Amino acid sequence: MFANNGENMSGQDFFGKMEKWGYYLLPKSHAHCFGHTGLLVAIRETPTEQHFDPEFIHLRLSDEDNMPKIVTLKLKPVFARPRHVCPGRVVLYDRIDKRVHFFTFGGSLETISASDETIYFLHSPGPILEITEDQRSIPDQLAFEIEGLLGKCQAKWGTNDDGFACCLAQVDPRQLYLTSLQTILIRHQQHQALRRRHFKFYTALRQEKERLMQVGQWPAKLPLLEGLFDPNHGEPAVLSPTGK
Repeated sequence: MFANNGENMSGQDFFGKMEKWGYYLLPKSHAHCFGHTGLLVAIRETPTEQHFDPEFIHLRLSDEDNMPKIVTLKLKPVFARPRHVCPGRVVLYDRIDKRVHFFTFGGSLETISASDETIYFLHSPGPILEITEDQRSIPDQLAFEIEGLLGKCQAKWGTNDDGFACCLAQVDPRQLYLTSLQTILIRHQQHQALRRRHFKFYTALRQEKERLMQVGQWPAKLPLLEGLFDPNHGEPAVLSPTGK
């Protein structure tokens, strides 16, 4: 059984939910959230030709050595137990190479299969961002900003790609989300021209921080991304479940 927001759902429930969909985004945690709480992907032996029909998924999963590994998931699952999803892109492909992109801060992936269909369920404590290639959308801007910042963090590891990859695989998804917000907000606060150019984006992030503070989910101290992925500080710190 899958757990969806604390509610146990049987495999039949999920197959029923996905009957008319190739992929399905679970509801947002609140009205103004940048992303979704979960992503369901149905890979079928025979395409329905009624909607986007995923044939496979590309994403990063942690392997036995806790290292990120890019994997391709198809109709036949390659694992039975839940697997840890590393931060980064999740890309769905159909038979004509049409693609749908998402960005995740990390999470857990589960599967359930029938003879001619497999459903993959990605859920995360951080929002799952749907990438639409609309540079004006908040989720697109947030994903691109974070990918750029992570690239700069990786550069500080020099040739130690495995060290950075291990650090990325171990980071707490919610910590990564909060730290990313903090880093981007400070960057915009320090550059007036940048803040003016992306005022809608900056305002949305600031309002999200204020909301999290009001509900007690914004830590009193929060590092910047370069501190979270500092090659001289070992494993990244992890927030408590309450975020306090």
